Amino acid sequence: MTGRAAMTPSTSTSTLAAGSRSTARLFQLLILTLALVPAFLFMQGCGGAAPSAAAAASTQPSGPSIAPTTANIQVWQTYQFSVSGPNAGASCTWATSDASILSSLGGGEFQGMQTGTAKVTVTCDGASANASVVIAAQQQSGPIQITSGGTYSGNWTSNDPATPAVTIRTDDPVVLQDSVISGKGTLIDISGVKNGADVTIENVTATGLDPQTAGTQRGSFVNATQFDSLIVRNCTMTGVSFGVKAYAASPSTLSIVNNSATDLEDRASDGQGGFEASRPSKGHFVILNGIAASAGAEIAWNKVVQTIGQSSTEDVINIYNSQGSAGSPIEVHDNYLEGASSPVYTTHYTGTALITDGTGTNGATPTAFVAFNDNQVVATAGTGLGIAAGHDISASGNRIVSCGMTANGNWYAWGASAIVIWNYYQSASFYNNTITTSAGGMMGPNTNGQPTVYDVWTNTADMADPGISVSGNDFTNPCVASSGVNLQAEQAERTYWTNKIAQAGEVIGDQHLNN
Repeated sequence: MTGRAAMTPSTSTSTLAAGSRSTARLFQLLILTLALVPAFLFMQGCGGAAPSAAAAASTQPSGPSIAPTTANIQVWQTYQFSVSGPNAGASCTWATSDASILSSLGGGEFQGMQTGTAKVTVTCDGASANASVVIAAQQQSGPIQITSGGTYSGNWTSNDPATPAVTIRTDDPVVLQDSVISGKGTLIDISGVKNGADVTIENVTATGLDPQTAGTQRGSFVNATQFDSLIVRNCTMTGVSFGVKAYAASPSTLSIVNNSATDLEDRASDGQGGFEASRPSKGHFVILNGIAASAGAEIAWNKVVQTIGQSSTEDVINIYNSQGSAGSPIEVHDNYLEGASSPVYTTHYTGTALITDGTGTNGATPTAFVAFNDNQVVATAGTGLGIAAGHDISASGNRIVSCGMTANGNWYAWGASAIVIWNYYQSASFYNNTITTSAGGMMGPNTNGQPTVYDVWTNTADMADPGISVSGNDFTNPCVASSGVNLQAEQAERTYWTNKIAQAGEVIGDQHLNN
C-alpha cells in the first residue's frame, strides 16, 4: 500500500504536471514555427507565390547612382564621373551647376575652370543623382622661354595677349610634358633657329583665356613654324582659337594624336567678358598651311567637341596648300568631330569638318596626297567632308551623322551636305580625288523649313576632271524619322565612338592630372 501510494500522485500534483507538459509542447511548437518561417519565405522566393507589387517595388533602386559623390580637383584638371543603376547609359545627361567654375566636357567628364564649389548632376529618364566638386587653385608661374633642349614640366600662364605662355627657340630636342598652361594669347609658340625645331608636347592641359581687350582674339594652343619634328599627343585644350597651327615647314615627323579639344573659340573679345560678332581669324582644331611632309604625317584619334550656339570655329581639320607624298600621305583617320558651328552665322555657316583647301597659286604647292579614313562627324552646321582643292586625295569609311536640329527644335544647319567635291579655286591641279564608302547622312531645312536630306553635292563640271569619283557610299540617313527628325541617331554615334576607342585601346586627352 505504501509503495503503491507513493507511485500514485495526488490530484493537485497530477493537474500541475499535465499543465506543465502542455506549456512545454506549446513552447516547442512556437520554436518550430519560428524556425520554419524563413524556410517558407525562402521557398516562396525560389518558386512559391510572388511577393506583392509593393514589396517588389521596395527592393528596386529608385534612380541612378553617381560615383564618386564628392571629388577634389585643381583648376584645369579634368575628372571623370560614372553612373550606374536603372537605365544608366546613353539616355543619361550630365550637367554642372556653374559652368564658370566646373565645365562639362560630355559623357560625365568635367574640367575645373576656377576655384570654388560646384554640383554635378546626372539625369537618367527623369531621375537624378548629384555629386559635389571642390576646385582648388593651381600654383602657376609666369611665361617661360626655352632656348636649350631638355624635358620641361610646369604650370605657366601669360596675362599678356602679346606674350606666349611658353616660347621655344631652339633646334635641340625639347619635351614639354605633364604641364598646365593658360594664357590670353598664344600658349606655345615654336620656331626653330636653323635646322628646325624638334618638339614633343604630351600630357598638357591648356586653356585659352579671354584677352579682355575689345577686338582681340584668343590665341592658339600650338603655333609652330620652321620645325623638323612636331608631336602633339594626349593633350587637353579648351577655349583656344586654334588647336595646332603649323605652317611653312618640311618636317620629317608630324604627329597630332589622341588629343581632346572642347569649345574652340575664334570670336573677338568685347573687353567685358563677352564676344564681338567678329572673327579676326577663322579658327581650326588643326590647320596645316604650307607643310611639305614627304615622309607623311598623322592626325588621328582626336576628339573635338563644340557646343552649338556657344562656341565658334571654322573648318575643324584643314589641309591647306600642304602635301604628303605618293607612298606616305598625310593620314587623317579615326577622329571624332562634333558640333562644328559659329554663332556669328545663324543661317549660313561656311565651315567644314574635314577639308582639303588652298589656292595653289602665287608659288604655293597645291594640296596633294591626303587620305581621310574612318573619321566620324556628328552634328555639324556645315559640310561633313569636302575636297575643295588639290590632287591625289582619297576619303573612305567616314561616317557623317548630322540631324541639323537642336534638342529644342531649332535648326542649326542650312543646306550643307555630308560630302562635297568641288574645284573651288578652279585650279588645274585638281585630279585623282575620290570619296567612297561613306555612311550616315545629313539633314537640314529646305526653303520651307521642312526636314530635308543633303548627302552628296558635286560640281558637275568638276566630275569630268581626271580621276574624280564619288562612288560606293551608303547613306542610310538615320536622322530621318516619320515624325520629323531622329536625334537619337547622333547619340548612337557618340556611343559608337566610345566603344570604338575602348576596343582600340586608345586613350584621349591629358592623363597626368588624373594619376
